Amino acid sequence: MIREVEKNDRVYLIDNGSTDGSIEYVAKHFPGVKIIKFETNLGFALAYNLAVAQVSEEILVFLNNDVEVDEGWLAQLKVSRLKSAGRTIILGSKILLYDNRNVINHGGGSLTPIGAGIDNEYMRKDTRRAEKPRFVGCVSGASMMISRQAFQDLGGFDPSFFAYFEDVDLCWRAWLEGYGVLYQPSSRVYHKLGSTLGPRLTAGRVFLGERNQLQALLTNLELLNVLTGLLASFLYNVIRITRLLRASKPRTALAILRGDWWVLKNLSGVTSKRMHVQQRRKVSDRFLLRYGLMIGLADGIREFIRISDFL
Repeated sequence: MIREVEKNDRVYLIDNGSTDGSIEYVAKHFPGVKIIKFETNLGFALAYNLAVAQVSEEILVFLNNDVEVDEGWLAQLKVSRLKSAGRTIILGSKILLYDNRNVINHGGGSLTPIGAGIDNEYMRKDTRRAEKPRFVGCVSGASMMISRQAFQDLGGFDPSFFAYFEDVDLCWRAWLEGYGVLYQPSSRVYHKLGSTLGPRLTAGRVFLGERNQLQALLTNLELLNVLTGLLASFLYNVIRITRLLRASKPRTALAILRGDWWVLKNLSGVTSKRMHVQQRRKVSDRFLLRYGLMIGLADGIREFIRISDFL
């Protein structure tokens, strides 16, 4: 990654209260890297927001600590430009598995009626080497490019998310405000699954996922679709809780209910965010569905069944 940085680029390490010696290592071996240190773990969302406020670059590239980049990763993002079809855009990379580099972790993403994002082509073999960039519902914050102006106009990541789906929410709000989100498959990174937040079914991760997708649902969908989404989310949770209890994971099942309870306790704040987002809306849910940026309930169910063995 360092080798790709051009003369006028600056590299920053954002440290969320680490204790593993990473700051000292980077300071010793990469003195040109500027370190932004926070004493405690502020989470993905707030740490990025505060870090962006401390830098002056007009183009921002976010890169997670649990990915390895392919040669040309950054150049391919840059060549895509931040303008396409008249829209200022967010750009994202193709993400493959670190331990199995022919398998896709994220091929762009789609918004869903229950407030989550779903990784396109998740766990499918990577066979298309000559793909063209295309608009998608969302891209992953693990490797994302955005202009400072767009990031600030959108209010950055929602800090209440802490981590998980904060990138989906940002992309969703971007579409609603008339921006665009572009997936660049020729920019490739390799993700070490679970190295930051742990396996998918840990109680902490499930709590964050449930809380955040419910917030995104209530904030970003049109009112009629909120009601449909809540019903679909309820049925989805019944299935998930049943499966978790059968798998002897009661703490993880309880984490789903804890996520719902958090949203209920903080409903006034979520409602305020919804009013702000809906007042600025320029694009309808129908538009997102028509152009394949959001999937319908039937497609969501089919994809859930397909990937359930990997969860």
